[in-house]
Formats: sequence, C-alpha cells, structure tokens
Amino acid sequence: MAEEPVADAPIEGGEELAEEPKPDVTLEQLYKSARPPVELVPGVALSAIVNAAWLPKDAKTMLSESWIPVPKEPEEGQEPPPPPPSFDPAAAEYGIMMKRLAASAPLLKWNELTIRIKQLETELEKEKDEKVKEEKTAELEACKAAMAETEGALTELKASFYDDPTSLVGWMGSLFALADAGLTTFDVSGPGFPHTSLRGLFGDAANSASVYEGAEKVLGAFKRRYEKERGPNKIQLLTRLVPNQFQDGYKGGEYVDAMVERVRQAVYGAEAADALDLVQLNWWDVAAGDAEPTLKALQRLAEDKLEVSEEGEVSVTEPKKIRAVGLVDFPARGVLAAVQAGVPVATLSIPLSLADRTHMAALEMAREYNVKVFARGGLMGGLVSEKYVGAPLPSTTGAPDPDLDDPAAVLEAVNNYGGWDKVQALLREVKAVADKHGVRMQTVALRWLIDMGTFPVATVRWGEAQWSQFGYHYWTGVTPGVDWQLFQVDSFLDVEDMGRLNALGRV
Repeated sequence: MAEEPVADAPIEGGEELAEEPKPDVTLEQLYKSARPPVELVPGVALSAIVNAAWLPKDAKTMLSESWIPVPKEPEEGQEPPPPPPSFDPAAAEYGIMMKRLAASAPLLKWNELTIRIKQLETELEKEKDEKVKEEKTAELEACKAAMAETEGALTELKASFYDDPTSLVGWMGSLFALADAGLTTFDVSGPGFPHTSLRGLFGDAANSASVYEGAEKVLGAFKRRYEKERGPNKIQLLTRLVPNQFQDGYKGGEYVDAMVERVRQAVYGAEAADALDLVQLNWWDVAAGDAEPTLKALQRLAEDKLEVSEEGEVSVTEPKKIRAVGLVDFPARGVLAAVQAGVPVATLSIPLSLADRTHMAALEMAREYNVKVFARGGLMGGLVSEKYVGAPLPSTTGAPDPDLDDPAAVLEAVNNYGGWDKVQALLREVKAVADKHGVRMQTVALRWLIDMGTFPVATVRWGEAQWSQFGYHYWTGVTPGVDWQLFQVDSFLDVEDMGRLNALGRV
C-alpha cells in the first residue's frame, strides 16, 4: 500500500508538496487500495484491468433471451392456463432485482435526501434565527421537491426491468458483476485471423460489417442498462475498426465515416447521439498500405466541428463522434508514424505475456509518447492456471475447454513458445511465485503486466465461472472473485520475483 500523504509539508524554497490524488472510490472500498482513478482521455475512465468480451454464443441468441415468465403452450384440447405472474417473488431474479435497485443511482439519491430532510427538520425545530430559519426552510422544500422526482425515477427504474427482457438474464449479471468489481472497461473482442474467416473480419465487399458487430450490440445493451441503473458514463467500451486495406478502391475516409456510424448505432441504438469512447484501428500491414488517411479520418471524427461568429463567439456545429483513437498491433515504426502525423494516439493494444515479448519495441515506443498500452494474452488464453500445471496438452478436438479462450490459438501459442514442456516449466515458475505470496497464478501474470506499465486485458468468463479468469472457479463470495493485491499501488512482486518472471519470455 502507498504511504499516507503528508498534509501541508513544506519543501525547499517555501513551496508545498502537491496534494496526492484521492483513491478510486470503488477500489478503496473493495480492495483497500490507494490507487487513484485513471482516465483514458479526459472525461473517460479506464479500469486497472480491461475485460475482453468474447461472446459465449451468438449475439442474436443472447439478445433474444428473457427473464420474464412465458406461459406454457396448452396441450391439444385443453384450456389455456392462466398467465403466470409478471414476477414471482420466490424466483432468483427477485433477489437480483432488489440488490440492483439498492445499488442504483435513484435509491442512493433517495437515501441521501432522506438523511438531509431529517437533519433539516431537526435543525428547524431548534433554530431561533429567523433568517437562518428561512434559508433552511427553502432548502427543505427544495429537498422535498427533489425527493418527489427521485421517487418517480425509482418507480420508473423498477418498471424498466419488466420492459427489458435481458435486464436480469445470466450474461447481463456476469457483466454487472465485473463492473461492480471496479472493472468497468470492456474491449469488443473475439477471435482473429486465422482463427476466424477473413469474411468474418471484413464483412461484405463494402467493408460494412465485421466479426465484432455482435459483441458491439451485446456490450451496447449492457452499457445502456448499467448506466440506466447507476448513472451516466460508468462503462467504457473499446471498439475496433478492421478495414480491408487490400480491397480495390479502398478509401479510408469514406469507410471510416460509415463504419463509425454503424458502430455507434450498434452500441447506442438506432438514434445514436453519444460519442464512442475509443475506436482502435486494426491495420493489417503497415508496410503494405498507408494507414495515415484512415487515421486522419478517425482524428477528424474525434474533434468537434466549430464555428466562429462575427462577434468572435465559438460554437459547436457538430459534436465529435469518437472520444479517442487507438491502434491495434502496430509495430514501433507504425506507432511513431501515427504520432508524427499528428494523430492523437491514446492507446496501443498488443499481445504481451510472460511467454511472449515480441512487441517490446512497440511498447517502448508507446511509453516514449505517453500512449497507454493494453496487453492482450497475458493469461496465455487461459493456460496460466493451476488446472494446467502437470496436465496434458489441451486437445483441439471434441468438446471445447471452457477455460480456454480459443483452443486452436492456445495450441499455436504453445508451439510458438517451444512446446508443452517449456510451457509446463513456465507454469511451475509462476505457481512458485504465486504460492510464495498466497495469490492465484493469474494474479502473478496480471500483476507482472501492470508492473510493466500496461493495462492487462482478461477475457470474460460467463455464468457460474465468471471469476475463473482470475483463478476463482465457481466463486460465490460476497466480494469479487479477484485478488486484492492486483489493485494496490505498490506491487507484491519483489526483485527476485521479477527476475524469475522476466527470464521466462520469448523475445
């Protein structure tokens, strides 16, 4: 843990030490962490660990799920049974709804107003000064008016559960749990080439869709639901553009405008008005095609269009459509080229793990220009787990292993590292460090990435196994299933640990 700040401590020259930033409220409450909040860009938060949302099933299927009871079809010749109650208080969803309402913004506001109203009423009974009494009476009336509005908002919120069939389904609950654990940033993710088809990545010939469209819609539904309950700007979505740069006649500007608008509608609905938090450009080959026109088109959409009146007043004629621009898998020279072209690059997403350091040059370049780095694959697709220590190589045939992101991609990573025996040696080293500190193996791998100055990306698990990516299988505790050591300012990894872990990498 970081040391307590020293208040008003003078330094040489008579100046005072700058006040230490306040801790992130959620991390302080859950993990006793002094880590301050971090922003992706001003006004957009960024959690310590990013959730990579690989969907467990087809997005259309997920979005068609419903928690609302449906009457059974009557058998032939029988009268239709009475419709089931709109809600069964004995159902598990009832308890979930009550917990969600208790944590909602309207109820928190209601509690705050209730306390203040009682305080004011007590103070008014004892107050003698007429002027003060008048001021407190006015405040009391304002609080009561606000209370009436808050009660209306709470009633509306409760009714919204019945209007939204997905509000209490299992996958929504998994995403809510992660966000409530302070992990509020979600990356629109999925398998990449060669583990998905080029058509799946690029869509049709017009570059009009991509493999991430389903994840955009699911995460968009989640973001809208979470913020309806908890308030605006609570969830950050990191979206991607994957243009087919090899297509004849490809023009970055035309493509970017159309695709950004499509993504906005997927995330926010048909009447999209808000800006996307981050759009990351996945460019296939920096050497084979110039990414600058596409990046410049993104930059244009990340800026408000302004107009200056004859009187010199500046007004926004068209607000920005994206808040930040990021890069995916750009090499060091590509990062440098984008920065030198004047593109305000906010992030770089690269594969980085204890086993794979092949993108270290890009990481160093990003550090030099204060570009935040998302480290994908830090858990080696799920292999960094006690489950695989001393176990045989996972199979790519038969039923898929639910603890692996993509068995084929994992097997490729194993081969790239030098085979299963080498991976076993790596896992034993990680387990030794984890046992030394009383944490999960996953915590060691993720903390190493944090200590490298990156934001680790961990793939979402769903349902009962929703904490298994952090080593807590079928966790049912009241606190999040993740080690608190991940969120501290000071690392639990010592010099000896870092030496052991650094020696594992393939550069």
